[in-house]
Amino acid sequence: AHVVLQTEQSVLRAPLNARSASMVRVTIGKQEDPWCEIDLTEEDVEDWKKGVDIAEEKLKEVIQLPPITLENCHEREDGDLQWDEITFEEEVNGKYWHATIMALHRIREEFVKKQRKMKHLDWYMTMKKTSDKRNAKYYV
Repeated sequence: AHVVLQTEQSVLRAPLNARSASMVRVTIGKQEDPWCEIDLTEEDVEDWKKGVDIAEEKLKEVIQLPPITLENCHEREDGDLQWDEITFEEEVNGKYWHATIMALHRIREEFVKKQRKMKHLDWYMTMKKTSDKRNAKYYV
């Protein structure tokens, strides 16, 4: 069965089960313990740039990244997020891969910036605590 869309210029034929209507489940991480799962459509990844933006937004809604605090900022190397695997529930074209990989890259870059900011803040707080040890009564 086909859907026929007729415009003044041309007739377009598309199967009823066209891919644009279907969603593809993307799993980030190992199947037994994934970081997250999102659904992408053909429409989401149609445009190369917008596809990355859409995939990034969808990932940010569901992904749980490790917390970064002053207390634990030195426990991890910068950017040590390991996605392990990226799995699509069915065969997809390069646009899906591009959108997903670039979105994960952006998320990792943002995570690294947060790590570095927190490490810098920790350095600054430590320096501040240890630097000025003058006796206040002589400086009135």
